[in-house]
Amino acid sequence: MNLRSPSIVTRVAKPAQLTARDWDDIWLLTSEFYDVEREYAEGELRRRQNIAMFRMGDALLGMAAIDTYLTTFRGRDIVVLHTSHLLIREHWRGRNLVQKLGARTFLASRLRYPLRPIYWFYDALSYKSYLLLPRNFRTFWPRFDSPTPERQAALIDQLATRAFGPAWRPARGVVVRSGMRRLRSTTAPLILDSDSEPELAFFARANPGHASGDTLVCLCPLTASNWLSLGLKAFQRFRRHREIH
Repeated sequence: MNLRSPSIVTRVAKPAQLTARDWDDIWLLTSEFYDVEREYAEGELRRRQNIAMFRMGDALLGMAAIDTYLTTFRGRDIVVLHTSHLLIREHWRGRNLVQKLGARTFLASRLRYPLRPIYWFYDALSYKSYLLLPRNFRTFWPRFDSPTPERQAALIDQLATRAFGPAWRPARGVVVRSGMRRLRSTTAPLILDSDSEPELAFFARANPGHASGDTLVCLCPLTASNWLSLGLKAFQRFRRHREIH
């Protein structure tokens, strides 16, 4: 008899739709990554539009909070996909869960706003969050090999001011946290050596306070060329995963 492994299911729901068990599972996942009080973490998540959860059977493998909104930048309407609290347990990384969720969220926004530019906006607390950009996309900011252009820097400033208020430091490109949340020392320690990727050294320079909870603000235009890049990188990861297993 052949037994099939249960598949990974992605559920996207409003915070008010989550059950007490969902919140318990979210807290267990959160506490593995963050040094944070449950009341503060849940309060932040309850303010989000949607919570995505990756499950296999009863197990919560990862999650992300997603806010989608329309705003105006220099006279033009744009769509912003703002993600936060992105957590994937180590064993389940490299399976394109985030990329598939991003495609799903993008398509929903494209159907609603067929002619508007769409941007992915988030703040990276760890180098692993930042590496989602160089390991998937061609165009994004900030980056180690060129300064952020004036127009994109102005857009980052506008979005970060709205999202983070006085905690946003535009000259540094980071959000200074209040000490309510930080990564555990074992979550994503950044150790640099002579063979380190240039993106890692850049993250360390751009966000030297990441261990204390500072975050690096990131922006990625969800253009056709970026989606092509993401698709190719996702296919390569899929092939590597199949070869290993």
